[in-house]
Amino acid sequence: MNIGFLGCGSYSQGLASVAKSSTTLNPLACFDVIPESAKSFGEQFGLHVCGSLDELLGQKDIQGIVIATPNNQHRSCAEAAAKAGKHVFVDKPIANTMEDGIAIVETCKQAGVTLAIGHNGRRICGHRKMKELIDLGDIGVPITVEANFSHAGGLGLTPSHWRYFKEECPGLPLMQLGVHFADTVQYLFGDITEVSSFMTHIATPAENDDVTVQILRFKSGLLGYLGSNYATPSVYYVNAYGTGGNLYCQGGGPVLYRNAQTDDRVDVPLTGVDTQLEELEEWAHCAQTGQTPEVDGIAGLKALAVVLASIRSHEERRPVMVSEILPVCV
Repeated sequence: MNIGFLGCGSYSQGLASVAKSSTTLNPLACFDVIPESAKSFGEQFGLHVCGSLDELLGQKDIQGIVIATPNNQHRSCAEAAAKAGKHVFVDKPIANTMEDGIAIVETCKQAGVTLAIGHNGRRICGHRKMKELIDLGDIGVPITVEANFSHAGGLGLTPSHWRYFKEECPGLPLMQLGVHFADTVQYLFGDITEVSSFMTHIATPAENDDVTVQILRFKSGLLGYLGSNYATPSVYYVNAYGTGGNLYCQGGGPVLYRNAQTDDRVDVPLTGVDTQLEELEEWAHCAQTGQTPEVDGIAGLKALAVVLASIRSHEERRPVMVSEILPVCV
């Protein structure tokens, strides 16, 4: 599938790099509102640099658009791409607001184009193995899950960065980092129904929160913890605890398994995967076959709903039902 890139920042570079290595994807063009970024990106990956969004979307030989722009631009970009008949890949989160996220889903549906959301965390080999072991019953009855995704990226924020401002990136570390695990833990254990949240600003120069903590209640009754911050050395783990055993996954792997009977702790073999390549190639395959991507618009909305419920919980000092944010999946 011939694709174009809308947004030429650092994350797009990773996506373009794996797309160039693919036998399924053929990157052709790019556009960014900052001409210098588009020029550098185009030169790096051998792409035609478009002078406007209309020029990019007017390329008749391009079937799909990869969108990696600031969150508050996702809706306008996705709607424009869908209305131009292009399949749409949006890097997470699907949007900053539920209104925008639902509009993206509806517009792509009406246009008959395939929408995929870039929640690649669930695709990491350790998380896939956790899902396999949980579904096989290896940990017995799941009791609780803990997850944290944090790093120090917020310490260098300035007013020139869109993430600096709460209005442009509400719930900063949760919206940018923790949202990955809002998807991953629902992939592992099903829908989250209720959230209690605390957020604060401690260390970064941003006019925004930089530490968030959430307590989660799942539809199954399972309880969980989700943490994220934008100010410490990197943290990335998911731990799952059950009546028959525990699973510990640090950095996406390895998975350590502790059996409740023997208390032995052993490594579980893993097979690596390029998560960005997998999600882009799956999107292209679904666009060509009419199948639904694993992380479709609904999955994107469910992850966003946890973030927005968390923000409301913090602001209103109460537990918030996710159904208050996303009453019905469209």
